[in-house]
Amino acid sequence: MKHEKHPLETINKWLEERGIAVLDNVTRMPSYDEPYVSPNLVIALNHRGWVKADYDMQPVKFQAHDHAVVYPNHILTAHETSDDYLCTLLVVSPNFLKILSQLHPKHYLFEYHYNTSLHLKNKQFETMLTCFKMLQTLSQLDYPGRDEMLIMQMDITARIVRNIIRENGKEMIHKETAVQQMLSRFHEDIVQHYRESREVRFYAELQNLTPKYFGTVIREATGIGVGEWIANYVIFQAKFLLRHQTNLTIQQVSNQLGFTEQTTFSRYFKTYTGMSPKEYRES
Repeated sequence: MKHEKHPLETINKWLEERGIAVLDNVTRMPSYDEPYVSPNLVIALNHRGWVKADYDMQPVKFQAHDHAVVYPNHILTAHETSDDYLCTLLVVSPNFLKILSQLHPKHYLFEYHYNTSLHLKNKQFETMLTCFKMLQTLSQLDYPGRDEMLIMQMDITARIVRNIIRENGKEMIHKETAVQQMLSRFHEDIVQHYRESREVRFYAELQNLTPKYFGTVIREATGIGVGEWIANYVIFQAKFLLRHQTNLTIQQVSNQLGFTEQTTFSRYFKTYTGMSPKEYRES
């Protein structure tokens, strides 16, 4: 597998200044067999090849001519890419996404949905690639009103996606249901409160539900229990800090994750991974 030309970690400054980035000739994922949680919205157009991954602990495979979406703060764990893998990425910063959501709320309803890929026909793929190229060109301009033009083009792109979904006879990805709203809210609550609480009751009460009913709905909808959802998110965040924030001590990682004692964090981490935080960092 080739080294990716534009690793996502190097584009933060560009995103802060420009709002979006379009990355060409991407041939690999940011990491393999490790959870990757991005604050950005990432949309991939797969030219060729495939990616095998877990998205929010659900197995997925993105293939040639797939339009795949990774929502902000959701967990992607890539396992393998084919040798011929090639894609174009559209990355949207949280701040720019907030502006888009306020101006065009019906196009940016990020409810929970782990099956976020859409297979495109040849003409549809070329249309989406043209949209990406236009966004890339606009993002590189220094004209007055560039952001307004970007917003207009993003809205056009979102409208085209909705039409493609209808053309392909698919349900709208963001179809509102009571269960999806509950899942979306649950994910938002974990992102916001995982440092504060890891108790099922805490998250059930945020939705004014009993722990038993809340747990039943979540398990029936996803096949995963509430406690496992919470634990996995905490462990994924811990792994990222241990692996990529090597300047932090184990105690500092523990503090960032909201544990009152390092020993409590170490015990929690070992329960779910089979190794201590130190062993994981050194492995």
